[in-house]
Amino acid sequence: MKRYYRFLSAFLSMMIAGSAVCTSAYAEDTSSVNDSILSLKSKDLAQNSLNSASALSDAKEIAFDVFDIYDAHVASENNDDPDIYKKSWGIDVSQWQGDINWPLVKASGVDFAIIRSGYGNEISQEDPKFRQNMAGAQDAGIQCGTYWYSYALTVEEAYQEAEVCYEIIKDYDFTYPVYFDIEDPSQMQLTTAQVSAIVDAFCTRLKEKGCYVGVYSCASFLTSKIYDSVLEKYDVWVAHYTDADKPDFSGDYGMWQYTSSGVDQVDGIYGNGLDLNHCYINYPYVIAGDIGQGTVKPPNMPPVDGDTDITAKGIAVSSWQGNINWSEAADDGIDFAMIRSGYGQYESQKDIYFDQNYSGAKAAGLDVGTYWYSYARTPDEAVKEAEAFCKTIEGCQFEYPLYMDIEDVTTSELSNAEITAIADAFCSYVESKGYYIGIMSSADALNNRFDSSIFQKYAVWVSHYGVSSPDYPGFYGMWQYSITGTVKGILGMVACDYCYDNYPEIMKSAHLNGF
Repeated sequence: MKRYYRFLSAFLSMMIAGSAVCTSAYAEDTSSVNDSILSLKSKDLAQNSLNSASALSDAKEIAFDVFDIYDAHVASENNDDPDIYKKSWGIDVSQWQGDINWPLVKASGVDFAIIRSGYGNEISQEDPKFRQNMAGAQDAGIQCGTYWYSYALTVEEAYQEAEVCYEIIKDYDFTYPVYFDIEDPSQMQLTTAQVSAIVDAFCTRLKEKGCYVGVYSCASFLTSKIYDSVLEKYDVWVAHYTDADKPDFSGDYGMWQYTSSGVDQVDGIYGNGLDLNHCYINYPYVIAGDIGQGTVKPPNMPPVDGDTDITAKGIAVSSWQGNINWSEAADDGIDFAMIRSGYGQYESQKDIYFDQNYSGAKAAGLDVGTYWYSYARTPDEAVKEAEAFCKTIEGCQFEYPLYMDIEDVTTSELSNAEITAIADAFCSYVESKGYYIGIMSSADALNNRFDSSIFQKYAVWVSHYGVSSPDYPGFYGMWQYSITGTVKGILGMVACDYCYDNYPEIMKSAHLNGF
């Protein structure tokens, strides 16, 4: 999959605004502050507590996970059982990753691991690190599945591989599927009928033994070498390393392996390369509930928040846009407005047009979100900014998320760990007040200036101009695609955005952001 990047140039921050422009405005006064950082954890809210509107309302009192809320909403629109769908992030490993420090892996934000159990059709071909990896991952609290690398060229050999695989894995409890990994060059020469029969033989045998099974291969192999009628019977894990926001595979899939070079994104693994994966099905729930194999299909949503269907078009504004005729903006096709509420550490740094913009946009029937432009250089300063932010917006209702706009050039000398800690301090404080919070920055900053684990906790609003899609492989709900847009009712340029999620419904059903 993709993810992470850098900061806008000094020119941009002066030119359009403390990224406020990047989120609608221009940089302004700088300041600083100190205070203690809250130790709230976004994942502390149990997943099941987010499955109903009443439970979601309790999120205002404790920390929550924005992705759990999003998943519950999406699933409720696509299936009678919302627990079936959940986005998660994981790795797959084998002996080639060597000795793994699993607690560090867990701390990096990894939710699951698909661990190779072996290959071929001999019991001696068990992966020498399989048992060590299973014990380490499960002890660290990481959900596990497994895969078997196949060399089978006939149905009989596939059955043999299935029997050997089962002997090795039979004493383990897996919360993710057992995958048949079929991609060896020797199998490329087989016909589609032959490959399909081999896949069906292996998967059927393990399914008969009580395993929840799946098929893994590259997108082109899945498309050209396996009949759809076979793939429809099992869960699919597709591999495709691409700059696109989804794999080039038109069938249903529950998991996407998006890169093989993720070792620098996960602590505790120092071996040869590392595969990273996105998962869209809540396999621990599905498998524990014994939900019928092949009955669960991925929800009707893009694999990555921002990769296809645009749900709304918006603008990001601040004092730099001056007096806005919001009725004309609404008539020009604008659905929502991201309004800067302020910047820095003090309430006195409230955007002078915030109240006017908020009331004007609401009166015009537009949905509204807000952002705070940050200059924080320490977590203490970030908490001060968050406190000023929350006081500034008291009494307001926001259909769209709140964002920390973190991209000022004054932070360019900070380390990734420092910037991540600053963002976490700000966001965790705002989140504890019952708001749906996210991080706004450039694609370059998101990719290269943050520890990627933070994007498992908070929403993302990415800015990247002059491209057909942002060069950011992670999950994002909004994309700011231009800072030179023109909209009726606004003199001069304005930042323009696409949204891909139904945020108004999420906020209202979850009773967040003042609802």
